[in-house]
This record gives sequence, C-alpha cells and structure tokens, in this order.
Amino acid sequence: MPLDLSAVERMGSLELQARTVVDSVATGRHLSSSRGFSIEFAQYREYTPGDDLRYVDWKVFGKTDRVYLKQFDDETNFGCQILLDASESMAFQSKEAPVSKFGYARLLAACLGYVVIQQQDAVRLSTFRGGVTPGPTFAKSWPAYRQMLAEVEAERPTGASRFAHSLMEAAERLTRRSVVVVVSDGLDELPAVIEGLRQLRFRRHDVLLVQVLDAWERTFPLTQWTQFEGLEALPQLTVDARAIREVYLAEYRVFQTGLHEACLELNIDLFAVSTDMPLDHTLRAVIQRKPGLLP
Repeated sequence: MPLDLSAVERMGSLELQARTVVDSVATGRHLSSSRGFSIEFAQYREYTPGDDLRYVDWKVFGKTDRVYLKQFDDETNFGCQILLDASESMAFQSKEAPVSKFGYARLLAACLGYVVIQQQDAVRLSTFRGGVTPGPTFAKSWPAYRQMLAEVEAERPTGASRFAHSLMEAAERLTRRSVVVVVSDGLDELPAVIEGLRQLRFRRHDVLLVQVLDAWERTFPLTQWTQFEGLEALPQLTVDARAIREVYLAEYRVFQTGLHEACLELNIDLFAVSTDMPLDHTLRAVIQRKPGLLP
C-alpha cells in the first residue's frame, strides 16, 4: 500500500520522515542490494577469490572462458551530490496535492541521501536558487548527515531560480567525478536547463534529473476565470483558464519533449514525477535507475 505522504509529513523531523519512507521501501524489493548509484563502468579486471560475483561479466566469460569483473571509477570512494531546488516556484501546491513541490522534493532528497549513507558511501545535500548554497563537505557518517538534514529542513523556497548558473557552479565545485542528483521542477528557459545539465556531463559526472511538478502543472484542469499568483517576481494575473488551457498544454508538451530528448542525448536519467505520486514508489524507481517504473 502506498505511503500517505501527508501523514508522513506530520511525523516530526525530516530525519524521521526519511527513515519512515526508506524503511517502507526496504521491506519491498531488495533495496539493500541495489547498486543503482554506482559510478559509470570504467574497465575490466580478473576475478580473485572473495570478489563480489554481482560484478562478473558473464558475457565475457561465455566468450573467453575467463572470469572478469567490471570495475567502476571511484568505486572505493563513491560520492553522491544531491542538488535540491529551493526557488520560489517550488512552493506551489494545488488544492488536491498532499504537499508542495518543495515538500515532496526535499523529503525525496533526504531519502536518497539516507540510502547513500546506508551503503556506507559519501553524500552531500545542497540547495540552489540563484546559486548553490555553500554547505559542508560530503557526509560519510550518520552524525554528519543529520547535521546536513537539519540545515536543509530549515530551508524555505524563496527567490528566483538560475538553473544553468547553479548547475555550472556545482560542476566547478566537484573536483572529482560523482553521481549528481538534481531534484527540481526544471521551470526555467529550456536552453538554460539543458546547458546546466550539459556542464555536469561535460565534467563526466553521472547525472540524474528528478523533475518534480504538481499534478495541476501537468494537466491544467482549470476551466474558469482564475487569479494566478506570480512566483519568482512574476506579476499576479486574472485570466480565463479555459481560453489558455490548450495553449498551455501545447507549450508544456514542447518543453517536456525537448527536455526528454536532451536527457537522452546527454545520457541523463530523467524521472518526471508529480506530488500526487506515492513517494516510496518514486524513491524505488530512482535508486534502481529505472524511470520506466513510474506511471
């Protein structure tokens, strides 16, 4: 049964909420053995007794009758950088949504970091708006990660987003290859979004984009005169929603198609989710690197 996200939010601290979600996923399909966040394949080496058989390339064995293991870059010192969008557009929450986009994205980011720490790897959780919020170094222990969560829990979505600038800044700060998970609505000019992602890939980071939208942003169900509150310095508007619905949906489809094609070209995993989707299902799809698990 999917988790009741509104109930999870009432449980207390962000740490407790993250533990609850991760534990619910762990009771399902072998989360503990997931290596969805491993760094990209680098080379082969011969098997030695005691090596993990999960990394044996059986296709090579079938051709050569010799046992080789896949090696991954930075396999012994894996780092995951999670970038959480804290701009004002993330504050949006429609009437039917259990949480705001920021509430959903923040809890998902906290859960992902929790999984990385469980794997005994290093994680850094940072927020961005006009730039990346300066934060601590990568956390490799529970106390360090708890401090990181406490700082993120105090964040509120404010200000305008500079998506490309923020991701370029993050790329420059990462001195070694990492897995970078961007959790954002991606609501910026499409060329800027693509350029930010391109900068991360140019520096050979393994990138996942989790695009968090409200269901209303994907379907635009409004049919009456509606007052829209401007976010990120945009003005307030009162318009006939029925008259602009088809135009909006057409523009939305163009944006999503462009983003999907860019991610395919850049070899980036794109997870398009909305805040009405069960968060435990989203978490499972992301940690297994399987966007196809999402509806």
